[in-house]
Amino acid sequence: MTTNLLPAILIAGPPHSGKSVLSYLLSRRLREREVAHILLRAAPDGEGDWSYECPAEVRLRQRRKGVYTSRLLEDLLQAIRSRHLPMLVDIGGRPDAEQLRLLDACTHVIHLWREDDDRQAWEAWLEARSLIPIAVLRTKLTPPDRLETDAGPLRGTITGLDRDNPQPGPLFERVLERVQGICSYPPEVLEAEHLRRAPADVPLLTVTQLADAIGIFRPGEPLWWAAEHLPAALERVPAGRPLAFYGRGPLWLAAALAARVAPAKFYVFDARFYGWMLPPRAILNSARDNREFTLAVQETETRIRLRFDPRPQYHVLHPRPIHVPPLPAAAPVTLDGKMPIWLIAALAQALRDRPHLAACDPRLGREVVFWRNP
Repeated sequence: MTTNLLPAILIAGPPHSGKSVLSYLLSRRLREREVAHILLRAAPDGEGDWSYECPAEVRLRQRRKGVYTSRLLEDLLQAIRSRHLPMLVDIGGRPDAEQLRLLDACTHVIHLWREDDDRQAWEAWLEARSLIPIAVLRTKLTPPDRLETDAGPLRGTITGLDRDNPQPGPLFERVLERVQGICSYPPEVLEAEHLRRAPADVPLLTVTQLADAIGIFRPGEPLWWAAEHLPAALERVPAGRPLAFYGRGPLWLAAALAARVAPAKFYVFDARFYGWMLPPRAILNSARDNREFTLAVQETETRIRLRFDPRPQYHVLHPRPIHVPPLPAAAPVTLDGKMPIWLIAALAQALRDRPHLAACDPRLGREVVFWRNP
């Protein structure tokens, strides 16, 4: 097995020690600083960013705890081992012997603790492994922070990791600086490595190349895709020919390209978990449920809305066959929800015979028709 040199930073500690709050705050600040990374919530506790961005009564109503299964554990292990970006790993507070395998897949650790007994238990698990320590911190809700030493791992007391009202102090900034230093890679370095692993013998197209071809790429400026760019973009892609597509853009762009090349193979790069992959098969008119998410049909007089919602306890959606519920015949379909790029690509290829397909774009605040049946 090839060694993965990208960092996987374990956020470790007992329940209620502030692990998930710290993970969320670190990820949010890294995104603000445009540090490419993944936050993997490896505990099936139904939490996500929404847990910290909505009122407590909504969180309690929406949260649905899951349970560890052997299949879930293997999915999580695969996600860590095959990471294509630096990763933060938020693990459960009381791992059993099988779940401790997740620690072996990580490279660094931030160890949080509240009481000596809990600290000693986690120290024993961590000492049995060769993770590089970033910080070992006691957590308290109320200030002040206290830094004991920054020679080697940060040691001291960190405060403000309150789920309902997080107000981290200056020690959080020190932790953030170290995590940012470990996770910061020049974008061109990451892209070169990703493209090196692209499928062989398949034409490769990057989002930058496509934008340059239609005249909307400006070096040093953010790339903004609008619906009116789509016809020119599709003209640059041969219909019915295999394609490997790489880069960040609106989901409807990848969906349009997938529909354009169907029934040929469409490889897409999933930066979060799987790297280069073929979207799974979509099974139409299926009566089966999807284990990790729902596809709900909402019918209006003019079109069908197919709404994607992940089940809260699943933070890694595995690319298994997709079961699409029965849809009224010959009606346009709008795909709604924040789905993985491989899932919308699979749906676009399976539903391309509809009069047209659209996707909701929260950036634009409207639907974008990305495919019309020729």
